[in-house]
Amino acid sequence: MLDLLRGRGLEAYKSRDALTYLFNIFTLVGTNPQGQQSNKYYYLYYLYSVTVNFICCFFSPLSFHIGYIKYLNVLSTTELLAAIQNAVQVTGIPVKIIVITWHMKSLLSAREILDELDANYRRADDLLRIRQCVRRCCKIIVIFCVPYYSFEITTIAFGVLQHRVPLAAWVPYLDAQGGAEWQYWTIVVWDTFVMFILLTHQLASDTYPPVYISIIRTHIQLLVERAKRLGGDRMLNADENYAELLACIRTHCQILRLARIVAPVISITLFTQFATTAITVLNWFGNVEFPENIISFAFFSCQLMQILPCCYCASLLIDDCDQLPNAIFHSNWMDQNRRYRKTILFFIQRTQNPIRFSCLKLFGVNLATGMAIGKFAFSLYTFIKESKVGDKLDK
Repeated sequence: MLDLLRGRGLEAYKSRDALTYLFNIFTLVGTNPQGQQSNKYYYLYYLYSVTVNFICCFFSPLSFHIGYIKYLNVLSTTELLAAIQNAVQVTGIPVKIIVITWHMKSLLSAREILDELDANYRRADDLLRIRQCVRRCCKIIVIFCVPYYSFEITTIAFGVLQHRVPLAAWVPYLDAQGGAEWQYWTIVVWDTFVMFILLTHQLASDTYPPVYISIIRTHIQLLVERAKRLGGDRMLNADENYAELLACIRTHCQILRLARIVAPVISITLFTQFATTAITVLNWFGNVEFPENIISFAFFSCQLMQILPCCYCASLLIDDCDQLPNAIFHSNWMDQNRRYRKTILFFIQRTQNPIRFSCLKLFGVNLATGMAIGKFAFSLYTFIKESKVGDKLDK
């Protein structure tokens, strides 16, 4: 499995290999039952999937919201606001789970399209680019793991050190304040388990946009290189050059199909993430001191990872798409016949509009949008600091 990350083990990698880590995580959190249909333990996996997703979709949002209300008189202002921001984040997770599970079959079907795209490339340079894409997508997931699980470790560790419930979430029939010691440790173990499942769900739902967009970018770049070579091979006759042009057009259509598969999923899940990120700047209220400042920093790092990589990749994709019509125009089309020239005009026209993703068609997914969310958070933080709202709450 680590060979994918290192780019070793296989002589030629396929684009679908870039999705291996991603779908393994989907299987772990129970949202990929299609991958287990041939397994003799399918029904056991189905039971596991229902149990885990019931906890994430129904029990956890209820538990987190009841928790900060139940411990309202016990928690400090900083701890209360941290509990509220966790509850808001958890409330957005069911939306992502439902949308991804609903579109899982479509996301899986992208692998067949990738196999069709890979069939066009035999050159060493092209295969190297695909190998680099696989490594990059695997690295994206590994890099995301660092802030996500660092947030869990710091939250659980400092909660135990201070002998308080780490998540301030409600657990039926258990009382960490007035109950026995075993009840407290049972809650700690439960919080650790629930937080791991929730963060793994977040990991899957937040990494699939940059992973899929990176794959689309790679095939756009490969198509750009093919477009530059159109009509330049003197060994090909007119019919063969025309066939290669049609093959490029088909490849572009396949890339658009791939983008249309991912677009509706990104539209809803990323909008949910934008909304929860804009709301959960509550951890900056008041004077956050040690150890809450470490937990707040870990949480804010997760927030940045949830939106900025996807927005950055989407902006790079637009730039790559803008290069395609230029590459077609600068190919050797002037020496070709009339049929070839008419077709290449059609191709240029089709590639004028770059691949763009949006959130519910309200705003585009790009780096400018991600920075706008960051500016909003900083402006709100500045307003709160200048108005000394946190000091008033502490009093």
